[in-house]
Amino acid sequence: IRRSAGSLDKEATKAGTLYRQSALLRVWKERYVVVSKDSLMYWYGSKDDLVPEDVIYLKKATGVRREEVAGRSNTFIVTSKNVEKILGFPNPLAPKVSIYPFSATDAEQMESWLRVIGKAIVSATTTEWDETSDRIAEHQQDG
Repeated sequence: IRRSAGSLDKEATKAGTLYRQSALLRVWKERYVVVSKDSLMYWYGSKDDLVPEDVIYLKKATGVRREEVAGRSNTFIVTSKNVEKILGFPNPLAPKVSIYPFSATDAEQMESWLRVIGKAIVSATTTEWDETSDRIAEHQQDG
C-alpha cells in the first residue's frame, strides 16, 4: 500500500523533520520521519513521498540512545537486530545489528524524539507499557 508520509500523521505517535546520516557517503540529509502506532519508524525524502526510503521495525529494535556522531550535536542512534536468515538459510554477510544515526535541530527536539522512540520500542517488545515511567521522567525533568 502506498501512502504519503503526510497521510500517516493522523496515525503517528510522532512525525516531523530529522536529519539522517546516509549509510554509504555519511552525508546528513533532511528527512521526514514518522513513528507509527504499529511499531514502525519510517523516513521519507519529503512529506509528500509515497514510499519510505527505509523502515525500522521497532519489534526488532534493540535501543535508542544519545550518541555523538561525526562531531554533530543533538545526535542519537537507533539500533536494530538484522535478519540472520533468508529463506531459512544463514546470511553470513549481514551484520548482527544495524545502526541508524539521526540528528535533531536542538536538544529539546532530540529529547522528545528519544522519549517517543524509546517508548515505542518498549511498547513493541513487551506486552504492556507502564505509564508510570513517563510520569517519573517528566517529574525528573521538572525537578
